[in-house]
Amino acid sequence: MRVQASVEAFVEQVARRGSWFGGGSVAALCAALAAALLEQLVHSPPLIRRLRMIRRECVSFILRDADTFAGVIKALRQRNRRGVARALKAATEVPCRVFEHAQTVQRACRTAQRSVDAKCQSDLRCAMAVALAAGESARTLIHTNLAWLDDQAYSSRIRRRVQAAGRTDGR
Repeated sequence: MRVQASVEAFVEQVARRGSWFGGGSVAALCAALAAALLEQLVHSPPLIRRLRMIRRECVSFILRDADTFAGVIKALRQRNRRGVARALKAATEVPCRVFEHAQTVQRACRTAQRSVDAKCQSDLRCAMAVALAAGESARTLIHTNLAWLDDQAYSSRIRRRVQAAGRTDGR
């Protein structure tokens, strides 16, 4: 099966030492999977469209995260402080968007509990668990990137953005 080969290839790529595919790519894939699973369970056309957009954007983030991480490594190797800061900011944007999307999927899962058939509640809970994993993974990556940066104003803006996404999550 072609899908199996693609999944296996991605997992092999993540497992390979020195691969640019790491936590950010995995978090993006988790968010895409959570959105996809919820998409098949809900019946609201506007929500389905929103979940489809999240899924597609998160799939695009898988490669984008690897590319931005490669940019960080390149700037580090060149000992280019400004380049490192620029690359870290670009690399922080991907997990920020993944975190925001994961929060949206979590909210949608909570809302869908009332309308999803009882026989499908296990899939709904699975979607929620995967969205939680995506969000927590993304949050960890954000904080790690910010720790490397020496830009308090930027770090404060990103932390407020993460807090705002988390607050709308009911936290």
